[in-house]
Amino acid sequence: MKIKFPRQVLYLAYRTWQKRRQQGEFLRYYLKPKEDSRNKIARWLDFYITIISLGLLSFAFFTVLWPAQTALFISLFFMIAAIPGAAKIHKKRLQKENLHRRLRSIVEGYREMLKQLEDAEELASFIWPLLNKLSQFEQAQPPKRKKEKFKLPGGVIRAIYRNIPVLISFIPSAGKPVDVSAVHELLGIMKKQGYRYALLITPGEFAPDTMRLVASLRNQYRIALVPEKELLYLLAQAEKLTQPADRTETTEVTPFVLSLKALIKAVIDYKKGRLYLLTGALLTIFYFILGPGNSVSKVYLFLAAANLFLALLCLVFGQRETVPPDIHDLLQET
Repeated sequence: MKIKFPRQVLYLAYRTWQKRRQQGEFLRYYLKPKEDSRNKIARWLDFYITIISLGLLSFAFFTVLWPAQTALFISLFFMIAAIPGAAKIHKKRLQKENLHRRLRSIVEGYREMLKQLEDAEELASFIWPLLNKLSQFEQAQPPKRKKEKFKLPGGVIRAIYRNIPVLISFIPSAGKPVDVSAVHELLGIMKKQGYRYALLITPGEFAPDTMRLVASLRNQYRIALVPEKELLYLLAQAEKLTQPADRTETTEVTPFVLSLKALIKAVIDYKKGRLYLLTGALLTIFYFILGPGNSVSKVYLFLAAANLFLALLCLVFGQRETVPPDIHDLLQET
């Protein structure tokens, strides 16, 4: 009996994943993520500890299939072969983080400037040159008619978005959500100009009534709402075209000095206590699986004792981050 999996379910699952991923990209430049508090020593130490842990786990697996010496040789081969590729991936990840950090700082400056622009024409003259850098946006050609019957108001421009003629209307935030009057005004311009597609861009938010009105007009007019979150994402993508991905930040270039204090701080961390405890427990299980009489099991016993000792040091001497008080804790009991 053949089981046919419907294609529609796969398509909906793909669209859901794509939408969630897109929302995550929007929030990347809208919300400031938590900074990595680890220093350079801690980052590389965590990297090599992960490689060594994978080598130990592969060694424990290979000892079931082959003798101890053969399993040790194969696990060391895989661990050494994985180091260059893992180091390259680690380096690219750091470069990507630096790029996003630079773009976020640039977008934060744009965010403050957009809040200060109160005129639609000034807002359009500031945003459109940046959006025009993107491949999906293109400046529309002026009409061939010598005299145009209806002149576009300030803050509304003609453009081509993904090969579709559109009108783009820029609305200042003014400290409050954009109401339905902006949609009605844009609809009047679209009817006079003969457009069916439009973009409504604002450095603020849209009122719920505005979103409901745009959704109800979907069969006749397609209007895409671009709030602050998506606008910052587009501006970041425009700046990304001019930012080299492999450039290192000057603020983070510091001389690398190996000090005992930094090494102790990297090893004895409260967050790593559970990881050491879990690794010690796994190594203890491998010790009992191989048996006390096996020569390899003694290595597992030594590593398990070392991890348990490090876990105890992390839990006792590690600095635990203090949680800020909740607002309900500050209220008086009634």
